[in-house]
Amino acid sequence: MPIIVSFVLLGIGILALVLRRDLVIKLLALGLINGSSILFLVGIGNRPSARAPIHVPGEVATFVDPLPQALVLSAIVVNFAILALALVFVMILVERYHTTDAVRIEVETSRESEEEETPCL
Repeated sequence: MPIIVSFVLLGIGILALVLRRDLVIKLLALGLINGSSILFLVGIGNRPSARAPIHVPGEVATFVDPLPQALVLSAIVVNFAILALALVFVMILVERYHTTDAVRIEVETSRESEEEETPCL
């Protein structure tokens, strides 16, 4: 069940990333995609009858794989850093162009590059 929910969240995040023009909404969609990948890794590592991977001599048990847990912790930290850096870039763009609309920022940057390419006579 968590794997199905993670794919639904991934689809919603990709859809919002493609269809929305607002940069802050795009960052929220990236956060949603991040959450879906973490949920997917948790869903993979879930074994209801398994125990922690601590071996007790003379006891036979099914152990949980600790690798997905380590990947989840790493993914949370790395994605938080990426999201924070992207938010700083959005803040710089908003300060410079006074909008969070990606299309308007693209028009403004193309206009600036055309002005730079025009030679002064």
